[in-house]
This record gives sequence, structure tokens and C-alpha cells, in this order.
Amino acid sequence: MKFSDLIKELDALASSEGFYSRDKVAWWLIKYEKSYKALSRIKDTLEVEFPDRNLRAQKSFIKELLFLELYEGLDKGFEKSKSRSKEDIDLNDIINKIKASTNGLSRKDKNFKWDSNPRG
Repeated sequence: MKFSDLIKELDALASSEGFYSRDKVAWWLIKYEKSYKALSRIKDTLEVEFPDRNLRAQKSFIKELLFLELYEGLDKGFEKSKSRSKEDIDLNDIINKIKASTNGLSRKDKNFKWDSNPRG
């Protein structure tokens, strides 16, 4: 799973107005649920084993952390929209935040910028 492919796939799900249907978001969340759970377990284990380490400062785990943040953000947006009656939901803030975190660069790029401050 390449992170850039996940973002492209998600972008393709948006309507021309930039909204996402609840059905398409649910499909994406279900499709990547196993990956999310597996990476979450790894992240949780690393946080327990190395409590003084900031995982966000580990360049080898950047894309995985971005995926976890993207999945959690989409899941929250999906859950919030349950109370609304309209079918489409706006997830652009979440997706744009994740895209901005990568600056469109490869993780091997020396100019890669990543906010290494822990997020809670």
C-alpha cells in the first residue's frame, strides 16, 4: 500500500463539488480497516516499549502515522455526519491537512517536512 495511492483513491471518490458520499467513505474505511488495525497495534506496542520516544520523529514510520491520522480523521468525519440528514459529507479539511503534512514529497526527499510534535 503506497500512501500516495491511498490519497489518489480517496480524491477519486469526491464529487465534482468536493464532497464525499457516506457510502464511498464507508467503503474506503472498510477496505483499509485491517491495515489500520495492524498499524495501530504496531504503534501502540512501540509507544509502550519506548515511552520516551516520539514516533513522529522516526522518519521510517512517517507514512504509517499519516495513514493512521487519515483513517482516524475520516472515521471521525463519518461518525459526525451520521447526525446530519444530507448524504454527502465534507472531508476536505482532513484530507488537505494530511496532504500538507507530506508537502507532496517522497519520504526519501531531504526536504521532506514533517511536524514531529506528538499529537494527542
